[in-house]
Amino acid sequence: MAQIVNTISDVEFADFKIGDHKAFRKVFDAYHKSIYNYAYKFSKNHEEAEELVQEVFVSVFLNRDKIENPESLYPYLFVITKRITISIFRKKVVKSKFDEHLKHSWKEACRSTEHTLDTTELTNVWTNAIERLPERQREVYTLNKIKGLSYEEIADKIGVSKYTVKNQLITASKTVKLIVKNIYLLLFLLKILF
Repeated sequence: MAQIVNTISDVEFADFKIGDHKAFRKVFDAYHKSIYNYAYKFSKNHEEAEELVQEVFVSVFLNRDKIENPESLYPYLFVITKRITISIFRKKVVKSKFDEHLKHSWKEACRSTEHTLDTTELTNVWTNAIERLPERQREVYTLNKIKGLSYEEIADKIGVSKYTVKNQLITASKTVKLIVKNIYLLLFLLKILF
């Protein structure tokens, strides 16, 4: 970020420090463009650059008591911008690695996570996901996936149409997969970070 001449007076800075919104707006207007340009240079995406700018200014507002004088405002903004940019970049790298890993190891049609996770962990994760389902979905899912009953058999057993069974099973399966995927992501991140 190119150095910006201080455009905040001592009075405006004092107002900024006590949380005055007009003074904050003055700070925002003075530095927004510089921070946005820096963020855009790395993200090449307008929405991401704007989100970064918002994060920077939220952080600056919340930590304004740490800024000693108007001259230290720009260096503080620069440091915060750099830290947030690096943090976002790291998250993108981890997400990219995870997405690549999922491409090779996660198949929706099968339970490939059984090969990646220890069987006991997988069983616990799967059981926990099933327990989170609403009662009817849990019943339909258990009858089909664990007990192996067909749509018709489940429909007869619980007194609903096979289309209701099908819809309940589709919804339950999506929910279980999402829960397992999120827990799997967490375990994967812990594995690569530690």
